[in-house]
Amino acid sequence: MQNPISKLLNSRWPAILWTLLIFILLTIRLGSFEKVPMLGIQNMDKLVHAVLFGILVFLWWRYFYGSRAKTPAINIILTIFFLASAYGIGMEFYQKYFTSREFEIGDIYADAIGAAVSASICSYIKKSPYGNRGRNQN
Repeated sequence: MQNPISKLLNSRWPAILWTLLIFILLTIRLGSFEKVPMLGIQNMDKLVHAVLFGILVFLWWRYFYGSRAKTPAINIILTIFFLASAYGIGMEFYQKYFTSREFEIGDIYADAIGAAVSASICSYIKKSPYGNRGRNQN
């Protein structure tokens, strides 16, 4: 029996809420704070983008990998990677045309790199987080 936290993490809600959080964070205006290096690190916002999209890939992978066990894991992870990357591209165009924020190609690269790193990590996870103990055990 799964504990409540594991059950929640295996549902689609964390992935949906994270997707919405990314939308909100990438559309709100941060004012002059956007141009100030965070923690003294230039382009820290690119790291933030990479982390946001890395978590996005992981959460969607966790949901789909558990619920679509008949689909090969590589197909799931590649689909999630491409959709997350497209979401990052779409968000940059949304910012350009519908917000006062700027379009940055560097953000698109950061989103894709974060998604790729997360997809790579997910693809190397041998043991499913859903209780699969191996092929020969019942």
